[in-house]
Amino acid sequence: MAKTPVTLLVWHLLIVTTGIVFLAAGLIMLVVPGPGALFIVIGIFVLSTEYTWAKRAMGTVKSMIELATKWWQDPTLRKIRRQVLGSFALIVLSLVGWYLYQYQFTLDGFRELEAFLTR
Repeated sequence: MAKTPVTLLVWHLLIVTTGIVFLAAGLIMLVVPGPGALFIVIGIFVLSTEYTWAKRAMGTVKSMIELATKWWQDPTLRKIRRQVLGSFALIVLSLVGWYLYQYQFTLDGFRELEAFLTR
């Protein structure tokens, strides 16, 4: 692609439009269901190819990701996370086991729940 002023302008407008669309979609998804934070980060990432303020914002996002990674890999918290996730799995398996014992692989329990919720 030749680097003429027209193609540079078109490319710049395409980048800016894409970034703004992702940012707007992310902001909308903060109040409606959807991955709003992810779309905001993608929008800032796209805009960081053109604007220095977006590059600075991406530096902040990068440092937050590094902080979360350090927290996740902390060996003292790993044991606590394993215990919490194990307890959660035990609770879920207990509930599934109770449901299967109570209703023998049928959807009667959900029908009763639906009837209870629609009263």
